[in-house]
Amino acid sequence: MKRFDLRKTDWTGYAFLAPALLILSLFVMYPIVWAFIASFKTINPMEMRQTGLFNIPGEFVGLNQYIEVFKNDLFIKSLWNTAYYGIVYIPITLVSSALLAIFVNRQLKGINFFRTVLFIPYIISIVSASLIFLFIFNSDQGLVNALLYKFGIDGPNWFSNSLLAMPVIAIMSAWKKIGYFMLIYLAGLQNIPHSLYESADIDGATPFKKFWYITWPLLGRITLVVSVLLMIDTLKVFQEIYVMTGGGPGDSTTTVPFLIYNEAFQFFRIGTASAMSYILFLIIIVITVWQKRAVDKKLG
Repeated sequence: MKRFDLRKTDWTGYAFLAPALLILSLFVMYPIVWAFIASFKTINPMEMRQTGLFNIPGEFVGLNQYIEVFKNDLFIKSLWNTAYYGIVYIPITLVSSALLAIFVNRQLKGINFFRTVLFIPYIISIVSASLIFLFIFNSDQGLVNALLYKFGIDGPNWFSNSLLAMPVIAIMSAWKKIGYFMLIYLAGLQNIPHSLYESADIDGATPFKKFWYITWPLLGRITLVVSVLLMIDTLKVFQEIYVMTGGGPGDSTTTVPFLIYNEAFQFFRIGTASAMSYILFLIIIVITVWQKRAVDKKLG
């Protein structure tokens, strides 16, 4: 084994990487470590102002804050709200993006135009998309209620209904993200050998059988990637909630990230917010590992 010789090492590449690594350490790695330590302390914001961010003040309380988080009824409710969002958001986005990818995976005139149009919502900012849907689902002048009125139906006040507010937010998120995940599925579809479909045609397979026995199994790993990304999206949903409902009505749309924000920047309970953040992080890790093992087992 060759010894590492500092004198013979070309440091040019390291020099180019140094600024990026410095920024990564300062704005990503340091906050992660800081929040982990803070999750074991009770922090007074006034002490933070006096001592600075590089000295973490507060009394060490061990796992007490983690225990208190699980005793917090609002945290448990926010977990359910986040799951409710995912129950609506994930299936709609997953199925719609896969079907649209199959539709645009054709050699048709003008198909690139449709691909572009379907991708446009993804490049719109979340704030802009949220404002668009606030207008569409406005109880007085919204397009949806106006359409319902044409059929003699009095539309509900979507954002004042604790059962309807979260699905509307999930639908908005799905509309915005479908184009992105469609492209991921499209890349997977274009990597499937065409010879498999030709062999299926010779055997007289129907379009459904070709999809079920060729397309869908070969998209298994793509589906895993999309599922993991959608799950992560679900567990970090914040901006939509902040713009559209502010966590209301009541606490019916308060998700875990939104609760963490409130704990940290509204009530200044930094230690509690840090503990919630790491609990959320562990949930993401567990779900991701479980999804990977489930798909690997299915695909052999």
